[in-house]
Amino acid sequence: MKNNPDTNWQDTGDWKNGRIRSGAKSLIWISLLFGVAFTGLSTPAVLAIPDELAKENYLILVVLLFPLVGISALALFVYSVMAWRKYGVTELVLDPAPGSIGGDFGGRIETRIPYHANNTVNITLNCQHLRTTGTGKNRSTKTTTKWQREGLATINRSADGGSEIAFRFDIPENLPQSERASSNYHRWVLQLDCELPGIDFNRSFTVPVFETGKPLYSSLDIPYVKDSAPLQKAPAGKVKISQTADGLQFYYPWYRHLWPSIMLASIGTLFAVIGYFIGKESGDIIFPLAFGGIGSLVAIAGYYMMGNTLTTTVSSQGIHIIRNVFGFRFQRKARQDEITKLERDIGSQMQSGTKHTVYYTIKAHTKDGRKMTIADSLEGSRLADFVERKIRDALWPGDNKPGETELVID
Repeated sequence: MKNNPDTNWQDTGDWKNGRIRSGAKSLIWISLLFGVAFTGLSTPAVLAIPDELAKENYLILVVLLFPLVGISALALFVYSVMAWRKYGVTELVLDPAPGSIGGDFGGRIETRIPYHANNTVNITLNCQHLRTTGTGKNRSTKTTTKWQREGLATINRSADGGSEIAFRFDIPENLPQSERASSNYHRWVLQLDCELPGIDFNRSFTVPVFETGKPLYSSLDIPYVKDSAPLQKAPAGKVKISQTADGLQFYYPWYRHLWPSIMLASIGTLFAVIGYFIGKESGDIIFPLAFGGIGSLVAIAGYYMMGNTLTTTVSSQGIHIIRNVFGFRFQRKARQDEITKLERDIGSQMQSGTKHTVYYTIKAHTKDGRKMTIADSLEGSRLADFVERKIRDALWPGDNKPGETELVID
């Protein structure tokens, strides 16, 4: 997408004078609206369940999903109100204003969080593409994260004993800028979270990042988020790294994406079963086949995620990959002199509330055109950076490493 450097950034979103308030208050009203709507609209159907079960209409149990969603939304409403009362208004002051493609995005936030040297604030910047299709009840919006960078913010004591959160990101040149909300647009979202006694601190801001012609840089004298806290070891359960006689071994266990796989398998199986019973009772085949077919594909994807492991051994000689799927082994190899570059892209992503989680994949390209997955399900950019660094050091020891890993952005 071609950016327009002449766009007046202050007219594109709610961020006048480089000051932005979080979406915490909006979340309160949205969760209340969804909670009341889903719970209220599903009440008549829920009350009718005993009579329908007496008629052997077991499909009526599907309506229980709606009050479940409603109750979850109401629980989020209560939690959001309590968080609002504890932390109040949170305002982000940009530095520079706006964030600059090819330059910096930075800023600071005054908070009510009591200052403590051991507090850590996780911070994530997302570039997202939103596309809305359909109309009325069939209207849906798909949010896709195109680029993400995460790390730790810098925390200083504020004048009133609270905490000032400061940060700066370096922004690649080839990313789309912020756009006015429409049925097809890009936006930038900043997320912060800090685990605290009682209610955690969570805030989300829609922020301006634009093509400014000449790159703008932050005046804040703090490290870039990317360099603020690189991982020193892999999180337990994600990847196990060990030195073997054949080289540095990366083992990705089957439970590395346990909850996403359980969710996909459960939802897919439920849809497949519902499709089967609809077809059995109605005698129709087209809708049940489509409904159940999609459910079956989702279930298969979930079971595949649950049932595969990946073992990659890397040395100065090359790469040896073993993919094990329910006991079936698939192997691939490449010598070091055959590998031309490493490529990193976003393999999958999930959204939970305002939090967007991305899972990176790292692939090796060879001279004969092969693409081999050497790392997958790497949750977040910090883990991807850590694994990539280990792979590069093992594959190209010393100072003879090729350039940076290519980042694929759709």
